[in-house]
Parts: sequence; structure tokens; C-alpha cells
Amino acid sequence: MRSVFENSSWLLIDKISKLFPGILVLALLARHLGPRVFGIWNYTIAFSAIMGSIAILGMDKLVIKELMANEEEPSRIVSTIAFMRLVAALLCVGISIFLVHLMNPDPVYLLCISFTSFTVIFQSFDVMDGFYQVSNSLKTVIVPKVMVFLLFCIFKCIAIFYDAPLRTFLWLSLLELATTYAWILGRYTLHHAPLSLRQVSFHMARRLLGNSWMLIMANLLVVLFMKVDNVLLNILSTPEELGNYVVAVRISELWYALPTVVSTAMLPMLFRKKEEDKAAYLHALGRWLRISCLISVLLAIVISLSAGMLMQLLYGAAYATAAGILRIHIWSAIPVFMMMVMVQYLFVEGKYKLYFYSNMMSLALNIVINLVLIPRMGGKGAAIATVAAYFGVYIMMVAQDKSKQAWLLTRKLIHPASIYGDATDIRHTLRKSWNNYLLPGSHKSITHE
Repeated sequence: MRSVFENSSWLLIDKISKLFPGILVLALLARHLGPRVFGIWNYTIAFSAIMGSIAILGMDKLVIKELMANEEEPSRIVSTIAFMRLVAALLCVGISIFLVHLMNPDPVYLLCISFTSFTVIFQSFDVMDGFYQVSNSLKTVIVPKVMVFLLFCIFKCIAIFYDAPLRTFLWLSLLELATTYAWILGRYTLHHAPLSLRQVSFHMARRLLGNSWMLIMANLLVVLFMKVDNVLLNILSTPEELGNYVVAVRISELWYALPTVVSTAMLPMLFRKKEEDKAAYLHALGRWLRISCLISVLLAIVISLSAGMLMQLLYGAAYATAAGILRIHIWSAIPVFMMMVMVQYLFVEGKYKLYFYSNMMSLALNIVINLVLIPRMGGKGAAIATVAAYFGVYIMMVAQDKSKQAWLLTRKLIHPASIYGDATDIRHTLRKSWNNYLLPGSHKSITHE
């Protein structure tokens, strides 16, 4: 549990340190560029994210499993997976630029996609995150990411002050990525074996690809879930409406960082706990699910009540319709928080197909609702489709689990005895941690005096 807490803490530091500066810079950029240009830029970001989900090759989770199973050859694993992802990324970048230019001949679209698609190339080196996560030293990648992010937030604010054009911000975003990954790659090379083609195992690559096709499709479906509304709004509505939608969704999706952080840090522990004690493993999943549900409901209520004030304060009159979109979209947090738990359960159990089929059916639902509602309601229609689709994913994952364990976990969401037990255990854990923190400190102070 200590390693889970340490990894969670560093991931949480990463997200929180970027949260408020990120909101501020986003608001300033949205005001500076205006809804149309800001909408086009985010359309290309969404398109790059969709292609990037393919280029990941499902290795974001498999790298952890592979490193834990083969601790004696981490260099070969890291080099092989990085090479696989880099080749896939180069192909995806070319396809992204071609398709966006084909569908949107406006030169602003081509300019934006030419820069944003490079994100796909740099994310090939996120394999380092898996390596440091397994070795319980995530701070090695978190610290440079946070420092570079904050530095470039300052650069972007300076550029806004001097009324810089769109191209300047595109260059700054690209340089931010290049600086971050150069630092991480350089540190890994200095302290471990450098990435090398000699370390690449084509036998391992073939084996991993054979095991990952379902994860590739699942990752693609997840990103389509999050980004297809942006693409459809650009096609069925206007870039201005997309700009309003994006600023609302960014506020809503910022909170997705919390379950993402916890689920990423919990995965290695769940693998170990399942092997050691199945009952404790299921108990941990049930508690995690209940806490996630409670936090997401409270979050949705608070944001719904304060949406108007938030949008006016951050984005101003140009984004007047964003508040109504946010009031709807924030309720997607409930199924998202719960889904993060269920996805990890399915992954640990090896039930990849359930995740894939649930996403596939709910994505179809999402697209249908978007096609019906966007022409009539614009961004609000897309928000309704998103909430309905996320609830659909969770319900279908639970319904398709033949072991019925997912249903048993869900049923205990409102089980009074389980809720009381959670509250009691958490209170005792916090009290014990607080006492352990205070007593050693007090002892040291007394001894020093």
C-alpha cells in the first residue's frame, strides 16, 4: 500500500500543480484567440488524440504487466515498446495531416494539425512512465513534466500579453513537449541503459502486438468517446459552437484526473493483492467504487450550481453558451469515476473483450444521439450524448460480466453496512497516519532540544 500511496501522491501532485495554471492559461488563450480559432485548434487536438490512441498500441497497460513479469530485462522491454510506438506514431501523423486537410481545406486547420499531430510522436516515450511506476520512482518523470509545464505557462502568458498570433502558441506547445521528453529521455539514458535498436526484440514485439489488438481497439474507443463530439460539432455545427463546448468540457474533464491518478497507481497493487488474497482484492475494489461514486455525485452538484459564475469569470461574454453545456456535461463524472474502477477490475481479470464490447456499443449510442441532437441543440446536445454514453458503458460492462462480480460490487454502492465499514476504516487509517506523523516529529523536536 505504501508504493500505491507514493505513486498516487506523485501523480496527484502532477495533476494538481497543472490544474489551476492550466485553467488560467486556457481561459486567457480562449479569450485571446476567440471561439472560432480556439475551436479549430481544439478540433485538431481531438483528431490527433484519436490517432494517438492507435499509436499507443495498447502498451500503456501492457508495459506495466511486462515489466512486472520480467524484472531482469527492463531495458529490452522499454526499447522494444518505445520502438513499436514510434513507428506507429509516424504513420499516424501522416494520416492525421492528410485526413484533416482533405476534410477541411481551410489553411488554419492545416496549420494546427501540422503542429498538434507531433504530440503523437512524443507520447511514444511515455513508456518511461510505466518503467518508473513499476520501480516506485514516478517523481523522476513527474518533476520535469511539472517544471516544464509551469515554465511554458509563463511563456504563453507573455505571448498573450504581447498579442501573439496563433502560430506562436503552436510553436510554444511543440517546444514544451520537446523539452519535457528530452529531459526525461536524457535522465533515463544517464541512469539506465539508453534506448537502442540493438535492444529491440522483434519476437517480443510480435508477441505483444498479438496480445494488444483488443487493447488498441479499446483505447481507440475510449478516446473516440471523449473526442468524437468535438469532431461532429465541427462537422454538424460551427467552430464557434465547438469553442464554447470545449471550454465547458475542459472544466468538466479536469476532474477526471482524480480517478485516473488513483487507477494508474492502484493497478500494480491490484495484481499483487489478487495473487495474495482474493477476498481482500474484492474488498478493496468495492470500497474504491463506493468512494468514487460519492465524490463524483458531490462534484456534479457543486459544479452544476456554480457553472454560470465559473464561465463568466473565466471566459467572458464571448462564451455565453458554455455554462449551460457545463451544467449537463459535469454529470458524466459519475459514470466516469465508477468506470475507472471497473476498467481496472476487468483488466486484472483479463476480461478485455467486455471493456471493448461495452465501449463499442455505447460509442454507437453516443454517435447516434450526437447526430440527432447537435443540429438542434449544438453543444448541449453533444453534452447529453456524452452523459448517456458514459452511463451506457458502465451498465454494459456490469451486465456482460458473467461472473456477476461486477454486479455484486455495484450493488454494494448503497449497502449501509459497507458504507459504514468504509467510513470507520478510513477514519482509523487517517488517525493512525496522523499520529505516526506527529509522534516522530515531536520526538525529534524534544530530542533536539
